[in-house]
Amino acid sequence: MQAAFLRASNPVYLLQSNSPDMNTRTNPMKSAPRLARLSFVMAASVVGLVAASPVAVAAPPVRLQVVAVLPPTGDNVAPDLLRAARDILKDHLQRSGSYTVVEPATPPPSADEPTATQAAAAATALSAEATIVLRVTHFGNSARMRLTEYSAGSAQVVYWDSILINGGPDEMDVAIQRLVHGMQIGKPVRESAELETVTDREMRQLNRREANKSFGVHLFTLLPTRSAGSSFTAAPAGGIFWLYDARSWMADIAVDIGGHSGTFLIDASIGGYYPFLREDFTPYVGGVVRWSEMQLGGAGASGLSFQPTVGVLLGRLSSVQMRAEAGYFFNTFAELGPSDPTTGTLSTQSTYGQGFVDRKSVV
Repeated sequence: MQAAFLRASNPVYLLQSNSPDMNTRTNPMKSAPRLARLSFVMAASVVGLVAASPVAVAAPPVRLQVVAVLPPTGDNVAPDLLRAARDILKDHLQRSGSYTVVEPATPPPSADEPTATQAAAAATALSAEATIVLRVTHFGNSARMRLTEYSAGSAQVVYWDSILINGGPDEMDVAIQRLVHGMQIGKPVRESAELETVTDREMRQLNRREANKSFGVHLFTLLPTRSAGSSFTAAPAGGIFWLYDARSWMADIAVDIGGHSGTFLIDASIGGYYPFLREDFTPYVGGVVRWSEMQLGGAGASGLSFQPTVGVLLGRLSSVQMRAEAGYFFNTFAELGPSDPTTGTLSTQSTYGQGFVDRKSVV
């Protein structure tokens, strides 16, 4: 039993067990060449697969544009800051991975901003494709930096843009980085901001014109031309409103309640209007969207109403104003008619109310 176990665990014995003649013993020394041939065939196959596989081709190096950087110029700017701006500009150009920077051996004799012809001549002298010119203008607590790229051959402007900074010299690095990135991607500076290049000015809230706000009361009357009631009944109402005058347009928010002789009304509305004049007296047109609960002679209903409106405003330039307007409302909801007075049976006929609106307001 032990011998059989030893024979089964012997690798040579396992190879020998595949022989068709069980009575023939195989010499272990003869199996070694077979293993060697098998190893050789496997190695040759692996080498063939590797040779047949496509060889990775190294990507060609990125072509860098050679640009000449002239010393920055400026108004009301200290020379030390201009030298710092030159070094920062060179660093950002080279860090972008798109430019190779060259400089003239001697700076231009004039401190004025180079012209297009001078910039192109400098690029040609340095065997550059373009010239980068940076101009810094300081005024008050702000400064504007302008970057211009001139073509060496034609002296044409390839790219230019400027950026306003309010953070002092500390923000100069961010501004120049933003300008270089805008030039690199060919977009305006306002569209080239990244997380690291948002300026202090851009983090501030936008300045907005203050709309004139006024509070007032109004009285109006619904004059339905189509209602669930069997006869015409006017519905007087009153309410309060807030008017916002944004010069080129106006808007108001109103809350109303009223009713009389079987009519009832409660609503909240939003209106928008276009004034024709910018004077103390102006006519206007607009529309009102109203959510209301109405009972115009029927069982009552609630929903949205739409109302085109025309009106006039007196005292637009004063602290006291008066408005008079007329409109026509359309209900988007139907109101069931009144129940039969004799049998008490509920009506199955529904009516979408509509009619005129007459409103007077004072602020």
